[in-house]
Amino acid sequence: MSDVPSAAIEVAATAQTAVESSGSIWPYVVGGIALVIAAGYWGFKRMNKPTFIINQIRKRNLKAMKKAGIESNEATVDLDKLLTAIEEHANKNNLTGADMLKLLNPLNDKSRMQTAKDMYTTMQHIAREIGNTKLAGEFKGKSSGVKSNSRLMAGLFKRAGI
Repeated sequence: MSDVPSAAIEVAATAQTAVESSGSIWPYVVGGIALVIAAGYWGFKRMNKPTFIINQIRKRNLKAMKKAGIESNEATVDLDKLLTAIEEHANKNNLTGADMLKLLNPLNDKSRMQTAKDMYTTMQHIAREIGNTKLAGEFKGKSSGVKSNSRLMAGLFKRAGI
């Protein structure tokens, strides 16, 4: 006689006992849902920080500039200076990411950004708004000396959708 049928009966009996003793699955479901909600809350808090948003903007701008082949130019450096100043201002004043993005709204205004001079004027306005007069003066000097038909400005306008 084979020993297989009796072994199968013992395994089935043991498995049935384990299932009966494990209880309800609902505590695990509720715990999983709570874990997902906590992770979502933590993720939202992390993504709503000015540093995180500025880093994402820098990555996106660098990617667009590399695509256009103009990643090492003066306007990119100036935009980076402005983003650094905004990040410092937001961290110093405990602004959330959404509040900080309100400072950058003028750069997204298509009616305001028609030429390269307009871009530097807008950057000057933002620098004054955050209280960085030295940077605003630097942008004012560059706004009067920038060429509106340069390859750099064409790439920036293309990226901005103008």
